[in-house]
Amino acid sequence: MIESIKRDIAGFFKNNAFNNYLNTVNKRKFLKYKNITILIIYKEESSLNIPHIKMVLKRLYKITQHINKNFNMILLLSPFSKKINNNLLSYLHVNSGFTYLNRNNIYIVRKEEFPKVLLHEILHHNQYIHSSFKQSNIQRLKKHFNIINNDFDPNETIVEFWATIIHLNLISEDYKLDFYKIFMDELKYSLYKCYQLYNLPKNVLNTSKTNIYAYIIFKTILMYNIVELQKIYTYPYNDDIITDFLIKHSKLPLTITKNPSKIREDNSLCFMSYSDL
Repeated sequence: MIESIKRDIAGFFKNNAFNNYLNTVNKRKFLKYKNITILIIYKEESSLNIPHIKMVLKRLYKITQHINKNFNMILLLSPFSKKINNNLLSYLHVNSGFTYLNRNNIYIVRKEEFPKVLLHEILHHNQYIHSSFKQSNIQRLKKHFNIINNDFDPNETIVEFWATIIHLNLISEDYKLDFYKIFMDELKYSLYKCYQLYNLPKNVLNTSKTNIYAYIIFKTILMYNIVELQKIYTYPYNDDIITDFLIKHSKLPLTITKNPSKIREDNSLCFMSYSDL
């Protein structure tokens, strides 16, 4: 089983960094809740918080009730953090997980942000959220934002946006937090990440082979203009309308020039501030 997991991870990341770490890990634990089974792979007992993982599984079950699938999750509690790199933004710097729509497996390779990343990957299996953009709209977005990436997928914008909103709603219930306050905290954090990304050396952002533009820049455009977004949004989304919306609102106010988060380090490339809860 582990060899199969390693093949999938290496195939997605095109790199052996996570598998090299996986070779040093010998602790495993299975948990099951309703239609979710999770294999947790970890190195140190101190990295394992079973009550928190069980809380996350109960949250995720609420979302999976709208999806007719049984999910198999692989959670590798690696210590690798996502960091802004001034020279390159690769999968190793940006991505934490992946899934396949024709299978029920979800793979998460970092402890960092795993509650929100699990939710993000589940939402790819929700037909009302996950969809696709026509090639003509992808080209319009790439031209307007000067994105040089043959594998660019703006659908990740929608999935990450809803993962953010739903995660905030769920943790506001679990931790008795004010939703409006934590939404505004996340918006400020996202605007700061946009400021940092736009100030990277020339072409580091635009030529990234990842979907960093969708995960952070485009998601922030939707968050910042959420009142207007509510007026035009449909389920599933209309990619013509979303493309027009992103282009129309492409200019963000990059006025937050210092890290507003008390949780994330300045060079963190986590997509959210509260995503570990």
